[in-house]
Amino acid sequence: MPRINYSQTFSAAPIPLVEEDLSSQVDGSETIFSPSRAFVSGKFFVYLNGILQRNGTEVSSSDGTSFTLQTAPLSGDVLVVIFQPI
Repeated sequence: MPRINYSQTFSAAPIPLVEEDLSSQVDGSETIFSPSRAFVSGKFFVYLNGILQRNGTEVSSSDGTSFTLQTAPLSGDVLVVIFQPI
């Protein structure tokens, strides 16, 4: 998988980003997930089993404390979020 330069994606100046594995929250029925820290709404990437989920299509967030996947990941799936913390 090619590496993404996240600092260029968000702004011209480098900003700190946090990567968090939320796989422990995956149970096969849950669609709402919460990282350990609040994040800037719209400034996050969600990967399900290594595949980037499209913001506004497969994943959405309106409050900066949680995000919602359109479809619940299966138990055992790997869920990773990279975000700009507040």
